[in-house]
Amino acid sequence: MGWKYAAKGKLSGTWIFLREGKMPEQALREWFQERPKWLQAVARKIIDGKSVDLDEIADFTLKEAMGKFGGANFLLPLGLFGVGDKTTLRLGSIGAIEGINALAPKSPLDFGKHNLAVIYGLNGSGKSGYVRILKHACGARQPGELHPNVFDHQLTEQKSLITYDKDGESISYDWVVADGPIADLCGVDIFDTQCGRIYASGENEVSYEPPVLSFLSDLIAVSEDVGNRLDIRIAKLPSTKPKLPGNFSTTDSGRWFNSITAKTPDETITQHCEWTDGNETELGDLQKRLAEKSPKDQARTLRTQKKHLDSLIDTLEASNKALSDENCNIFFGLKKALDTTKAAATAAAEQVFQNAPLEGIGTDVWKQLWEKARQFSEQEAYKEIQFPNVGEDARCVLCQQPLGDEAKECLHSFEDFVRGALEAEAKEAETALQKAIGDLPAEQTDEKLREKLSAGGWNEDEITDSLIVIFEAFKARQSELLEAYSIDELSELPESVQWLEAARAKSAGYEKSALQYDEDAKGDNREQLEARSLELQANKWLNQQQKSIQAEKKRLIQLDFLEEAKRLTNTKALSRKKGELAELLITEAFVQRFNDELKRLRAGNINVELAKTKTTKGRVLHKLRLCGTRGCGLEDVLSEGEFRIIAIAAFLADVAGKAGVTPFVFDDPISSLDQDYEEAVVQRLVDLANDRQVIVFTHRLSLLSLIQDYGKKADNEPHLICVRQESWGVGEPGDTPLSVKKPEKALNYLLDHRLTFASNVLKKMGKENYEWIAKAMCSEFRILLERLIESDLMADVVQRYRRAVKTVGKLHRLSLITDNDCKLFDEMMTKYSKFEHSQPVEAPVQMPQPEEFKRDFETIKQWRAEFVKRGAQ
Repeated sequence: MGWKYAAKGKLSGTWIFLREGKMPEQALREWFQERPKWLQAVARKIIDGKSVDLDEIADFTLKEAMGKFGGANFLLPLGLFGVGDKTTLRLGSIGAIEGINALAPKSPLDFGKHNLAVIYGLNGSGKSGYVRILKHACGARQPGELHPNVFDHQLTEQKSLITYDKDGESISYDWVVADGPIADLCGVDIFDTQCGRIYASGENEVSYEPPVLSFLSDLIAVSEDVGNRLDIRIAKLPSTKPKLPGNFSTTDSGRWFNSITAKTPDETITQHCEWTDGNETELGDLQKRLAEKSPKDQARTLRTQKKHLDSLIDTLEASNKALSDENCNIFFGLKKALDTTKAAATAAAEQVFQNAPLEGIGTDVWKQLWEKARQFSEQEAYKEIQFPNVGEDARCVLCQQPLGDEAKECLHSFEDFVRGALEAEAKEAETALQKAIGDLPAEQTDEKLREKLSAGGWNEDEITDSLIVIFEAFKARQSELLEAYSIDELSELPESVQWLEAARAKSAGYEKSALQYDEDAKGDNREQLEARSLELQANKWLNQQQKSIQAEKKRLIQLDFLEEAKRLTNTKALSRKKGELAELLITEAFVQRFNDELKRLRAGNINVELAKTKTTKGRVLHKLRLCGTRGCGLEDVLSEGEFRIIAIAAFLADVAGKAGVTPFVFDDPISSLDQDYEEAVVQRLVDLANDRQVIVFTHRLSLLSLIQDYGKKADNEPHLICVRQESWGVGEPGDTPLSVKKPEKALNYLLDHRLTFASNVLKKMGKENYEWIAKAMCSEFRILLERLIESDLMADVVQRYRRAVKTVGKLHRLSLITDNDCKLFDEMMTKYSKFEHSQPVEAPVQMPQPEEFKRDFETIKQWRAEFVKRGAQ
C-alpha cells in the first residue's frame, strides 16, 4: 500500500533554531546516522517526496534483523529544514448538503472574497450545522458526532460539496462524511465551546510543529505503523506445536520439549526424538510388570475390606447381645415395674380425688394439663411464686376466677399428689423403659447388608442369604419384645455362631495377607519402574512428533527475526530526540505567545499560566493552571467569562504559531464575555484578518455591530451572510436583514427592491395582499429612521450594543443639527410609529400608497445626502 506521510516534496531552506548553538545541525545528522538503516531509508523517501509503502518498509526491517539489509548510512542533507509549510488556504463555500442535520440550503454558503466574514443567523437557523461540517471536514479535535436529519426517516449518504483555494488554486471537493477529514483542510483551525474546554481543562499538544519536529513525527508515525504491520505478521505465525500430555511434563523428554527455541540444534532434536526396537521391547516389559498391583496397594485394599467386615461382625454381635434372653428378661422387668408403680399411683389418685366432681382426675391427660397450668403460672401469671398460688388475691390460672377456700384446698391436694413418691416412682419406671427401647439395635435392611458385605470383599450368595435370614429373625424377636411380658412369648434367637466364626476367620485372613504384602513392599522398586516407563512413553511420543517439532523450530526462527525487526521500530529514541528539540523550539515560544495573547485580550490580570506538563512519545503537553494554588482547577475558581477568555488566548497562542496562512473559524467566540472582553476579542479577530481569512458564526447583533465597527476602522469591512430557516430546511443563505444593513444601503434597498415589489403586488394582486407588505415596510422604515438618528444625525457618538461613548472627531458634528432636521425626524417617526399599534375599528389608519412611500423614502435620502455634504464643508 502506498501512503505518503506529512512531508511532501523535498524540504528546503535554512536551519532555524530557537536559541543559537543549543542544537547544532551537525549533531542531529550524526545522531541520525546511528539510527537503524531501514529508518534512514524511510527518511530518504520522505525527503525525496516518495510514497512510503508500509509492507516494503516492513520487509526492510526484517532484512535488517536478519543482517541482510546493506547499503551505506544516509546522511541528512545540510540546511534541510526550513521555516515550514507556507501553504495559503481559503475556504470558499459549503453547498449541496445531503443527510447532515436539518441543513437543506438551495444555495451554497459562500464565505466571500474578504478576509473577514460574518455568518449571522437566529437560533435554529443552521449555523451550528455548518460549524459541525467544518469540524469534521477539517479534522478538528473532538468534533462530536455528525447526525443525520433525525426527523427524516429516509437514510441518505452524508455528503457536501466544499470549495476552497490552496496556494491560488481553486478546488471543489465532493466530500463524504464517512471518508473522514479532507487532507488539504486539516490546517483550518476552529474555535467553539468544546474547543475552549479542551484548551482550558486538559493537557494539550501544540497543534503546529516546526519542520524538524514534523520530520521526526513522520518517522515516529512510520515506525508505529510498520510495528503494527509486523504485529500482523507475528499474529499470522501461530504455533502448531503439539500439546504435551500432562503426565509427560515431569520427564526429561517433556522438559526438553518445553524448552525448544529457535537456537535448539538440529542434532539435539534428532537425538531426543530417536526411538529404537530396544526401546519398544523395554517399554513392553515394563508395562507388563506394572500391570500387577503393587504390594503396598494390595495391603491397603485388604485392610479396607477387613475394616468393613469387622464393622458388620460388631453389628451382628451387638444385636445378639441386645436380644439375648438375659437382656429380654431385664426388659420385661422394666415393663412390669412400670405397670406396678403406675397402678399404685392410680390407686392413690382415686383415693385422693374420690370426691372430685369430674372423672379422670389423676390420669395421664389430666397430668399433662396440670403441668401446663404449672408452666403458665410460674412463667407468666405469677412469676417467682411457687405453684399453685393460693394467696389472698390469687385466681385460677385456667378459668381466671377468684379462688375460694375449697378450690385452694383442692389445688394443694392436687400438687401433693403430683409431687408424691408413688407418682415419682411411676415416672422413673417409664423413663427407664423408654431408654431400654432406645438401646435396641437399629434395623438392618437387606440392601444395607449387601453393601457392607460387598465392601468387605465377601460376595458369596450363601453367605449373604444366611446373614439376611439372621437379621430378619432379630427384627421379628425385637418386634415381639415390645408386646410380650415373658421369654415364652418370643421366637427363638437366631443361630449366628457359625456365620460369625466364618466372618472372624475371613477378617483374620485379610490381616495376615496384608502383613505379607507389607513385607513384600519393603523391597519393591515400583516407583523407579513407573518413572522409567513414563520416560520411555514420552520419548516415543517425541518420535511421533518429530516433524511438528522441526516445523516449530522454523517458526520460532521466523518469529525471532520478526520480533527483532519489531524492536528496530521502537520509537523511544525518536521520541526522546523530538522531546529535546520540542523543548527548544516549542515550549518557550508557546508560553510567550500565550502571555502575549492574554495582554491583547485585556486578560493579563487573570492569575493563570501555561506550563509544560510532560513529554510523551515526542509530544510536548501543556496545561493551563492557576498560579500559586493547589488542588483547584480553573473551572472551580474562574468565572465563565474568564474561563472563556483564557481558552481563546490558549487557542490563538497555539494556532497563531503556524507558518502557513490558513483560515480561523470562530463559533460565537464572545459567549459569556463582558463588554471589555468582547471588544478585545473583536479587535483581535480583525487584526488576525489582516493576513488570513477569519470566519465568525454568531447570532448576536452586538458582535455583528462590533465587527462592523472595528472592521471599518481597520479598513477591513466584513462580508456579511445571513442564514435562516425555511420550510424546506435550515441553513439557507441570503441577504442580511434590513436591521443590520448600513443605513445608506438599507434606504436604497427599500427604494429599489421593497417598494418595487409592493407596487407590483398592489397592481397584480390587489389591496388585500398589499396591506401586509405595506405594514412591514412601515416597520422597517421606522427602524431605519432610528438608525439614521443614531449613526448620521447623532454622528455615531452613542450606539446600541456599544458601551463606549465615542466623541473623538465626532462631537463637533452635533452642531450641524438644525430645528428642521429635528422636525423632519419627529414627523417621520410619528407618522410611521402609528402603524405599529392597533387601530380603532371606527377610524382605521390607512396604509400609505406606493407613491407616498416613495416620496418619504426619497425625502430622507435627499436629507441624508445634504446632511453628509453639510458635514464635509
